[in-house]
Amino acid sequence: MIENSKQIHDNTAIHSKHDVDSRLSLALLVFIGILISLLASYHISEGNWFIVGVTVALVSAIVLLFAQPFLGVIAWLVIMPFVSALPRSDLVYWAIYRILPPFLLFLAVFSRMVKDRQYPTARLGPPELTMIILVMYIPASIILTQASPSLAIIRFGDRVILPFCMYLVMRLLAPREKEFTQLVWAALFIALSQSIVGFLSWYAPHVLPKIWHYLNGIRTTGTVKDPDLYALLLVFSAVLLIHAAVNKKSILTRLFFYLVSGICALFAFLSLERAAWLGGLFVTIGLVFLFPKTMLRLLFFGVIVAIILSAGILSTHVSLSIERFSESNPVYDRLVVFDAMSQMFAEKPMSGWGYETLDGDIQQYYRRVGEASISTRLVTSHNTYMTILTELGLLGFILYIFPVIWWFILSGRVWRRIPKSGYWSRPLLGSLWLIMGFNFTICNFFDMRWFGIGLILWWMVLGLIANMVYPYLKNRELMPVFQPALEIRHE
Repeated sequence: MIENSKQIHDNTAIHSKHDVDSRLSLALLVFIGILISLLASYHISEGNWFIVGVTVALVSAIVLLFAQPFLGVIAWLVIMPFVSALPRSDLVYWAIYRILPPFLLFLAVFSRMVKDRQYPTARLGPPELTMIILVMYIPASIILTQASPSLAIIRFGDRVILPFCMYLVMRLLAPREKEFTQLVWAALFIALSQSIVGFLSWYAPHVLPKIWHYLNGIRTTGTVKDPDLYALLLVFSAVLLIHAAVNKKSILTRLFFYLVSGICALFAFLSLERAAWLGGLFVTIGLVFLFPKTMLRLLFFGVIVAIILSAGILSTHVSLSIERFSESNPVYDRLVVFDAMSQMFAEKPMSGWGYETLDGDIQQYYRRVGEASISTRLVTSHNTYMTILTELGLLGFILYIFPVIWWFILSGRVWRRIPKSGYWSRPLLGSLWLIMGFNFTICNFFDMRWFGIGLILWWMVLGLIANMVYPYLKNRELMPVFQPALEIRHE
């Protein structure tokens, strides 16, 4: 009797708390609705119908995101590559790149607090701790090394805070197979849209917005203005599509996904970036290990198609790729810049020169390196990690790279505990690491700090990896050392 009454009391308390949380959610939504209604009424009276239309769309989007927060991640992936050509692109950039990630993080925390759906435990630990330390370290570096820190602070937010937000969104939303399926459809859209734009940039550039004409006839950049970033989007899409295809029952869907993946590989090659070619080689080898039978068949047919195309429609591109491979001037520039950054790092190895100071100091360290020299112009960094080492020193670099090393080690430890096959399996974890590896490769040949899409994609994929690895960890096995308030357990 005592046990029954205790159980009844516990159930009553749980339901009571759930009712309170539900009322809190409802009250918040009602408040937001009333506030937006008042604003809409004011703008209607002023004749600002456009603002009202945008407000209605925004309200609908907010309500949808409260119900399905992961759709915000999908929206970010789908919209961001096209922002440059959209009307009022500056406002759209603010909304999608700068506002959406923090808002999604708020939704992830809020959803866990009110327990409106069942989430697995999210325990934050050493990787997140190093990220917090880095978030404090960089502003200190800016204040100590720059007289006018405002621009550096803005770039710090864009390049560090927002990517970290997306990582935490992945950790707290803890996406599973349903969300990964949504991610695959987003990857399919990215693959098709970027391939179409890439094709048109070579054969019908006049139908594209002028802002997408960057490097037309020289390299393929799609909608993102940089061939390496373009290749990254295609490889990200192709790897996810291949993994999804292997687990599709429909033969037609499987063949379609394989076809689109092959098109991604073609246009990644047509980026004519040597870093993308090298990264693509590593990814291909990795996919052969993950999906040996499938990849050997795809490579066999792919080689045949490539030979046919290279003798016909792609003959010009093959010639351009040969010229690109033999170019020496870009290599010479990068040798001089790398040498200059090495000298700077040697002078201030621990704390670095200060965040966003590289371009202001690097020219005085240019010197002749063999046949390579730079005399009259500024050539900025072409290596993301050397930039971090130079500006933030070894301490900042360790803080930045530690979460990747942490989850890589834990991925190896739990590898045998993850199912061998199926959608949620070792090949999925391996596929995510291949995407990280490609990103890492190209970042050693150009500076990703200028491209927020690539930065957020890096931390987003790492968050997905952490989300896969964490449930398979055993107690006391390199486990996180602290448990903040965001850890929520469900009975």
